Amino acid sequence: MSVTWNWIRNQVWPEQRPFEQGLEKHSPPLDGVRGLAVLLVLMYDCLKIPNDGFPPTLIIRKVASAGWIGVDLFFVLSGFLITGILLETRGRVGYWKSFLTRRAVRIFPLYYATLIGVFVIVPMWLWLSGQWTATHPVAQTRADQWYYWFYLQNVLFAWRGSWPAERILNHFWSLAVEEQFYLVWPLIVAALSRKNLTRLCGILCAVALGLRFAMLMQGYPGVTTYALTFTRMDSLCFGALLAIGLRNASFYPNTTKWFPGLLLTSGLLLVGVDVVWPVLKSQDFAAYTLGHTLIALFFASLIGTLATVPADHVLYRGFSLLPLQTLGKYSYAIYVFHRFAYSIMHGLTPISASESIQGWVNFGGTILLSLLFAKLSWTLIEQPFLRLKKYAPRPDECPAMGQAVVMEPPVVASLVPSNDAMPSAHQPREADVASSGQH
Repeated sequence: MSVTWNWIRNQVWPEQRPFEQGLEKHSPPLDGVRGLAVLLVLMYDCLKIPNDGFPPTLIIRKVASAGWIGVDLFFVLSGFLITGILLETRGRVGYWKSFLTRRAVRIFPLYYATLIGVFVIVPMWLWLSGQWTATHPVAQTRADQWYYWFYLQNVLFAWRGSWPAERILNHFWSLAVEEQFYLVWPLIVAALSRKNLTRLCGILCAVALGLRFAMLMQGYPGVTTYALTFTRMDSLCFGALLAIGLRNASFYPNTTKWFPGLLLTSGLLLVGVDVVWPVLKSQDFAAYTLGHTLIALFFASLIGTLATVPADHVLYRGFSLLPLQTLGKYSYAIYVFHRFAYSIMHGLTPISASESIQGWVNFGGTILLSLLFAKLSWTLIEQPFLRLKKYAPRPDECPAMGQAVVMEPPVVASLVPSNDAMPSAHQPREADVASSGQH
């Protein structure tokens, strides 16, 4: 009995990793978090099964209908990891150049290769085959192509107040939010002290929530508050606050032991509020407003827990499982390709199959096909470009004048996998390029 009680106590209130080891160079469970995020997105976009009244089916449908929160998880994780990288390299020679260059060689190749495919190669094929018309979905998407080339598609959707009907590149809105964050956030982190950065993050969280309420009350469409970067800053800033806190020698030992309890409490709060006010219901006023904030709090608690609990903790082991690790490794390309894969599977599924079987076959096939596309993308496009990172090394060994070098290894995983692990004294800097395949 005492053994069981001790195990339960260690899961709810575990011994934390020491501060100097609290942020690993590479964290397997945070790879799993990225895998969970893309799995939620896949369920929301691609799992369409009928309600047969069977309790497991009802649970699966509920989770799938709330799968849109996977993007919120991506934002929180990105805010956490990107802010951590910036905090550990600011004030050093090459801070700005290194960050942007390493982000560019990780993100741009696949992104722009996809745009070339949609806006150049596919139209040429349609024209040569005699299928090209002004009303074709690809032609309608192509009419807005310049917004995509400059990562402004989220602004376009917000300005129009609606999602494009053709739905070919609708999901690219979140990639625009990420890129806009990458361009501005390094300047802010470099300019502010950690104390003032913490204050700014708190202010931005409150402003984003307040703006969503005010804009929706004034009659703005939900997509406007959903897609604009400034109205989504609470998700990014919750992650940033976590990154700041876990690098504070006072905060870490006095606070992180409460993360598992905070995770449980925030999860119960999220579910409890959803019962009376549907904060997990897609495109609902509750979700567009308070929902994003509660979801960000829950996911920040999850990431904080996984970043500080020992390796034998049940959550650490669970998020380190191979299926989640695999989805996390290829999450960027899976996210990019999953709607194309779903369209292919939808056309291949036998019409004679029942609706339930069709739904599961489409979903399973979409995952496998997305993984195949992602593996090809990783081998042919992403990995070759990642080798260019050697020309823009992390500035972790070049402190500013009068500043001591403090090696605080960061956790490596982000919305778009970074491969920006800080090298240890015994590991070559570029070993991360071939090891984990992260955004």
